[in-house]
Amino acid sequence: MKKIVLLITFSLALCSFQSFGQVYEKIYELSGSAVQNKMNQNKIDGVDILSGVKAHHVIGLSGISVSQKGALETLLTNDARITSFVLSDDVTSIIIESQAVFTKEEFAALIQTMNGVITGYAAEYSI
Repeated sequence: MKKIVLLITFSLALCSFQSFGQVYEKIYELSGSAVQNKMNQNKIDGVDILSGVKAHHVIGLSGISVSQKGALETLLTNDARITSFVLSDDVTSIIIESQAVFTKEEFAALIQTMNGVITGYAAEYSI
């Protein structure tokens, strides 16, 4: 029984490292040379690879009503990874400035509680 629990724990840990690695690779590929150099230097320095890297997200939304706008603003304000955001009046688009660790998938999970759906997405990374 202990072997099975250890095997499951090890497998989950391995999967989480794999998914984080894919996030880093995707950001690295989508970034310019300044961000790539920063990520390389962070790796050499032994700090989080995305330390000091910022993200600019432009996101299209659907499924969230205007009456839910305040609740969405509260969710975004309470997330420490988000620096600032601008939400359209009709709640069909949002622009988010955040730490690079805040990804499209995490935003999708956040708005899923409100039955929101991402209809368009673009991200740029900077230092």
